[in-house]
Amino acid sequence: MVATMDTRHSGGACSVGDTRYSRRIAGTDVDQALAFFTGDYDFRSPAVRRTHRDTRWDFAGVGDELLSLRSSRFLVDLRSDSRVDDAFLVAWMRSGSSTITYGGNSHELEPGVPVVLPFADTYELHHRDIGLNLVHLDAGFLRSVVGEDDFAFEALRRPTADGMRAWQSVVRAYSSTWLDVGHELTAVARRDIAEAFATAAVAAFPERSRWRTTVTGSGPEHERVRRALEYVHEHARDAIGTPEIAAAAGLSPRGLQQSLRRHLDQTPGDLLRGVRLDGARADLLRGDRDDTSVADIARAWGFGHLGRFSATYRARFGELPSESLRAR
Repeated sequence: MVATMDTRHSGGACSVGDTRYSRRIAGTDVDQALAFFTGDYDFRSPAVRRTHRDTRWDFAGVGDELLSLRSSRFLVDLRSDSRVDDAFLVAWMRSGSSTITYGGNSHELEPGVPVVLPFADTYELHHRDIGLNLVHLDAGFLRSVVGEDDFAFEALRRPTADGMRAWQSVVRAYSSTWLDVGHELTAVARRDIAEAFATAAVAAFPERSRWRTTVTGSGPEHERVRRALEYVHEHARDAIGTPEIAAAAGLSPRGLQQSLRRHLDQTPGDLLRGVRLDGARADLLRGDRDDTSVADIARAWGFGHLGRFSATYRARFGELPSESLRAR
């Protein structure tokens, strides 16, 4: 048995109309549930095991072309691959348990703690008697708010304490207004609410570093290369080299060299030098030319010979370090 309600505003008192849709659906048929959820979340070869004599599932959502607020419940043990390509999904668990496996790592969702699910990449999920809240933000819209065509979040990283407060503040401030389909919202009001959620998401959740986007794929080797990159970016100011990077990645020095060559066409030395140059440039561009010394910044980033640093910097960025400092 399935009960559904699907409504959509049109025209009304608003000058441009309220385009939000509202949908509620509930039932006990597992196949119907899978068919419904697969439409939005692209379940691939789902495996379901009943956990109750009477399986129940439900869904409620209100959305438009920019933003959708949703809640769902599915009282089964579900394993499946999933993928969403057109929206960034912020999810937090109300009840049950959920494990997301992505990039070779498994992440246990914590009750009440929101995370951004992987975007435009396949991941494995294992839900058991799950109750889940979801916010869908259209990817093109959020990227337009940020002003970066390739912006993406770092999947499954929990927000900082300040980020959590920022996200929860927006959820509390706007959810009831958005979900009240009996109250018509103008296009301006809908846009403002969608932008508030997008801005809060950017403030709350870590951005996917551009260096991580250079490693495509989700196999064990891809994740080891990402660990190497993460270690280098976190420790580039320290006295590190190939042995330390390899150990952090779980590879032998030779294995690190082979993996970096295969995926990035770089040696460990190339990688470390590039990260240090990028860090030095960021400091130069932020620095006050009256209080900042090129030599001090070069030394802070591990460049002991100022002449070689300047030549390498100019070859990479097309200007001398002193010119970057003066450009501020």
